[in-house]
Amino acid sequence: MATTPAPRNICVTAAGQTTILAHRVMTKEQQQAIARTHALGVAGNVGLAALKLVVGTLAGSPALLADGIHSLSDVLMTTGAWTGWRWSARPRDADHHYGHGNGEALTALIIGLVVLVAGVGLIWASLRGESQVGRDLLSVLAVAVELVGMMIKLGLARITARRGRELDSPILVAVARDHRADVLSSGLLMLAIIGAIFGLRWLEPAAAVVVGLLILRDGLRSVRDGLDVLMDRAPDSALTARIAALARAVEGVEALDDLRVHPLGTHLRVDMEIAVRGELRVDVGHQIAHAVEDSVRSACPEVHEVAVHVNPARPRADEQPEAQP
Repeated sequence: MATTPAPRNICVTAAGQTTILAHRVMTKEQQQAIARTHALGVAGNVGLAALKLVVGTLAGSPALLADGIHSLSDVLMTTGAWTGWRWSARPRDADHHYGHGNGEALTALIIGLVVLVAGVGLIWASLRGESQVGRDLLSVLAVAVELVGMMIKLGLARITARRGRELDSPILVAVARDHRADVLSSGLLMLAIIGAIFGLRWLEPAAAVVVGLLILRDGLRSVRDGLDVLMDRAPDSALTARIAALARAVEGVEALDDLRVHPLGTHLRVDMEIAVRGELRVDVGHQIAHAVEDSVRSACPEVHEVAVHVNPARPRADEQPEAQP
């Protein structure tokens, strides 16, 4: 199915310098597919959270209660990612010239702070509580709930990872990793419940504390990621060096005068200044700028916007005019 070509905004200054801005857009079908995958994850986590909290309360299992709270934090994180993604996908307007990409980062920051509070509260409650499970039907049901939860999470991980690869969505790939991590944490908690059934009651509060620490880790990661975007932290130096090499390799580029890479939500924007021979016509310099932009965007899919400013290159030493006597 054909997609709409990425729009290009072109500006030629009074000095004859050319600036090109390119923006890559996502098709409506891709947006809907990502939204459906997010909705599936939210529905799965809501069901698991309700089941774990109810059975954990009835069975007196702090480990299952902790896993229920963990599932609730997953609901909050997934819903926030979904909401932030929809917000950031809004196009640029008269008041937001660079779009709304940072909306996702702001959402991540707020959710991270809420999750941190939940993690601290869970650790505190786990240290003060004790396991009430025994060799009864409710305790066996608690183990069964953990086992079912692991199977559901494994299925969600596979579906989300496949959709993430198909749609080239880093958000879905990250959510899939979170689902896989939940499988491991649920397995740990299931073993703790089984141990408590056979008399090792200290295992459940200890496992609940471990889950609380995992929730704290997730919250800190969300806060850090949000702050990195909002504070305009540059990506890794290897990507910057790669972009610089791509620009310098384009025929007609005499020098790379300036290069800045900064995040706009889940994607990156590149602003650069290149130098071309000063005697070239404006339209030739414009074509070189387009070639640079195309080279960067095709080689770096995480870069969605490229702005190329063209400067006249300084004459080389062998081209300097001879001094008049």
